[in-house]
Amino acid sequence: MTKKIIKTTDQIVKEIRVKKMSRPISALMGFLVSFLYKKPCKVTVDYHVRIKDYKNKPVIVVSNHASRFDYAFVRMALKRPLNIIAAENEFHRKKFKTVFKLGQVIPKRNFYPDTQTIKCVARLFKNYRNACVPLFPCGMSCASGAQQPSMLGTGKMLKHFGVHVLAIRIHGAYLVCPKFDVKERYGKVEVEIDELFTPEQLANLSVEEIDRKVDEAIFTDDYEWNATRQNSYKRKDGKYAENMEQILYKCPRCGTEMQMEGRGDKIVCKHCGNGATLDDKYNLKPIGDSVIPRNPRVWFDFERREMFKKVRNSDFYMQERVKLGTMPAYGYLGDNKLANDVGEGILKLDKNGLSYVGTRDGQPWQVFIKSENLNTLCLPVDGSFFYTYSSGEFLLFTPDSPSCMRWSLAVEETYRANGGKWKNYPWFDYSAKEF
Repeated sequence: MTKKIIKTTDQIVKEIRVKKMSRPISALMGFLVSFLYKKPCKVTVDYHVRIKDYKNKPVIVVSNHASRFDYAFVRMALKRPLNIIAAENEFHRKKFKTVFKLGQVIPKRNFYPDTQTIKCVARLFKNYRNACVPLFPCGMSCASGAQQPSMLGTGKMLKHFGVHVLAIRIHGAYLVCPKFDVKERYGKVEVEIDELFTPEQLANLSVEEIDRKVDEAIFTDDYEWNATRQNSYKRKDGKYAENMEQILYKCPRCGTEMQMEGRGDKIVCKHCGNGATLDDKYNLKPIGDSVIPRNPRVWFDFERREMFKKVRNSDFYMQERVKLGTMPAYGYLGDNKLANDVGEGILKLDKNGLSYVGTRDGQPWQVFIKSENLNTLCLPVDGSFFYTYSSGEFLLFTPDSPSCMRWSLAVEETYRANGGKWKNYPWFDYSAKEF
């Protein structure tokens, strides 16, 4: 008798062959997202195109990505069956298994070359004349409140498929789900939709020109957007600055790192007392004579500029004790887990790359990722952990301190200092002094 071969979960995910989402399932999901989010988020959609004109055409939609609710906002705007692309690691979680199958969701390993994604999209456009695939070119929900540059390969992918491309801008979503807080703060969300490219325009543009136009079309900054609108985003307990040190880790006055503390409605430096309050409209108000940027995004950009200078020192390095998490070979993750804890050790970053030396499954284990192969780290939910891939394997790291954003900025700016191709926006001024 032939022995039955049991496939690993990774093999099962790699063999996913998506179809176009059925209309009944699309209608059901449309009803659910509208019921759950339209009224609490006061969602309005501003159409700059006749959406019906694209009903029977293959379409790729590019959108900014500010929150974990963005899939719902895109669905509300498009009102048609979609094949959404989601992070491959989410396919290893039990709670998403059925939903992803019904929704015909496409897996993608974030910030890692993944031909499976391209093959899935190619099959959709080959088999269905009106397939619609939304993309979030930045790869993960933004950390600062402003859109990040599109990842490498965006323009190449759009030019390769050569279909109509629509652009969506979602305003206010970050304020509903800020990266430093897992608790939602429901308030106003506005969605805009435009045509970005026709097939003919894609054929006549270079990959670099496409990338630039995508970045310009979907750039958003929720803090600036709400500066004049002053929409309210309520958190029931009033703790608007809770865990804000996950993102804002460097004091703007004394320069000390990892001494900021966000508790209640205040973020304060434990070293010098510099601090501010944050209200339901995301206004930062200095406490006393404190030195505080005009909004959290400006503060975040200050941290990036400081990291830009730091990684260019010849003796730059960072290290910290971390816990290591990986995917189980068989079965699915339950209990809202993102990985299984398998070890702990020291994570180190220098100009050469990122290394982990410690344990795995009770045995000594180490891994090294060259800087040229690591342009960012993924912080999918908040700033309490991050993950990356090494030789295709998912690795999750949880530092002892709330330093994930510091690690992410250091990785990005080290990659760029070494000549990496993924650049910041051309209009980002590393020498600017904003406060």
